[in-house]
Amino acid sequence: MKRMKKMLPVIMALLISACSSPEINRIDETIYLRYQGADMPAYVHGSLINNTILVVLHGAGSFGLSFRDEGFKSLLEKDYLIVYFDQRGQGMSQGHYSTPDDVVLAMANDVNALIKVLKQRYGNENKYFLMGHSFGGAVGKLALLSNDLQTELAGWISVCGAHDFPSIAAARKMLILDIAQEQITSGNSISKWEELTEELENLDAASDDDYTKILLIAGTAMELLKKDDVVAEVDYSDQLINTIFINNPITWQVSHLFNKPVNIAITEDFSLTGRLSEITLPTLLIYGKYDMSVPYTIGETAIDDLGSTNKRFILFENSMHHPNHSESELFASSLTNFIQEVSE
Repeated sequence: MKRMKKMLPVIMALLISACSSPEINRIDETIYLRYQGADMPAYVHGSLINNTILVVLHGAGSFGLSFRDEGFKSLLEKDYLIVYFDQRGQGMSQGHYSTPDDVVLAMANDVNALIKVLKQRYGNENKYFLMGHSFGGAVGKLALLSNDLQTELAGWISVCGAHDFPSIAAARKMLILDIAQEQITSGNSISKWEELTEELENLDAASDDDYTKILLIAGTAMELLKKDDVVAEVDYSDQLINTIFINNPITWQVSHLFNKPVNIAITEDFSLTGRLSEITLPTLLIYGKYDMSVPYTIGETAIDDLGSTNKRFILFENSMHHPNHSESELFASSLTNFIQEVSE
């Protein structure tokens, strides 16, 4: 009874809009989590046929439904209930609140509140998995380390996840140099890669002034990889539809432009390196070989430091920062294999 009273403010703030579906065990509804001044939608789609719920945390400047492409709809939602969450200050989230002293911790606490709401609505008997992409990976890891959330979950999935912002710039510079050498050896856009290499070698990854310059070089490098068909082609039609017809594009862009919690994480050198050993949940790390936003070497470091005895690292050979889009079938099978193994 005491526990129910403690959770009541969160549960009472739950507003639901649902639509019927002819499919057996199919659920399609939107939950609005009102917590600590923020109203945050969670778009719930899929099936509880396997009693498994996957909560998705999007990356910086994105939104929950950015993950809901054909791969998720046709390959994952048929077996699992997927919760696409718009985090505080992002996507279609709204509210009236001042910026928290620790915005990343506030976002982590939102995740904890969401899990409690989901368990009240769909039941404690289901298996709950948490997945975070990019900055959502940092938020997810902090959530695992707060409020005893690990005891509420069956597993953790980090997709191109960040956890140590001070190390990303140097890792990004090194990866671009390595990719440049690989592409020159392969005979792809040799002169362009040589120019980028020369420019990059004169930049200091530890310098704030050079940080943006390295990002711009990364953008050019990504375009070269796409031009030479090194990375898999991505169809963004589902994301475009979700942006225009489900999200309000004006609200989303205002959030994207003016609410950037990732910038706070960068400025304050957010890092969980010293705490990764506290994460003991079964863990799957997925990174893209050509990801110049959060280089896969960040994940290689994390896998060694994690405290879990059940952990694995998968490198997607033809992907950049969104392997869920570029190699959707491999992504879905990787998640399915992990969930099934953990659930046995």
